[in-house]
Amino acid sequence: MKILAIDTSVGISVAILDDEEILAETTRNEHGIQGEQTAAIVVDLLNQTKLTCSQITDVVVGVGPGPYTGLRVGLATAQAFAFAQQIPVFGICSLDAIAHDFGKPCVVVTDARRKELYWARYEDSRVVGPDVNSAIEISSLNTQCDFVGPGVELYVESLSGQTLPLRAASLGLLFASGSAQLVPVTPMYLRKPDAQEPTSRKSVL
Repeated sequence: MKILAIDTSVGISVAILDDEEILAETTRNEHGIQGEQTAAIVVDLLNQTKLTCSQITDVVVGVGPGPYTGLRVGLATAQAFAFAQQIPVFGICSLDAIAHDFGKPCVVVTDARRKELYWARYEDSRVVGPDVNSAIEISSLNTQCDFVGPGVELYVESLSGQTLPLRAASLGLLFASGSAQLVPVTPMYLRKPDAQEPTSRKSVL
């Protein structure tokens, strides 16, 4: 089983796995680069592993939560690749990747901007969330929990814990192990887009 794993909910992370062996991976945490670089990273990793597109058997994609524009790039790339190769594509909550790497009960937090964080609580699996709240609210809802993820360092006055990156490779490992909580391949935005269709026409007079 050759797996292509993609997540663009926090920067870009792409990996190629052979069952539970990571063959190659790239993770970049910059925001706003997904549209320019995601497809190029996929091609680069295929070249690194000397695999062709036709040798990929499964595509796994992180469905968020994440910002509207960046998140949909990853889903569109994963769906387009799977469609072109006529192979299945599977969705996993992006936060699950960080919980998998931490390996213990925790609360995973990532940047939601607007002074808020995306979060979910994990025991053996995800038991609460994902949701979006302020750091103070998350702390009050999850007392005596270990906080992990790239969002930990953003609000140190409210949360303390371990900063961990979000790796697509971990989504692939979850899928390969058979322990992933699969979800529909649709984006988890948790917020409505900023751009809204007008409900009525404005007068030009």
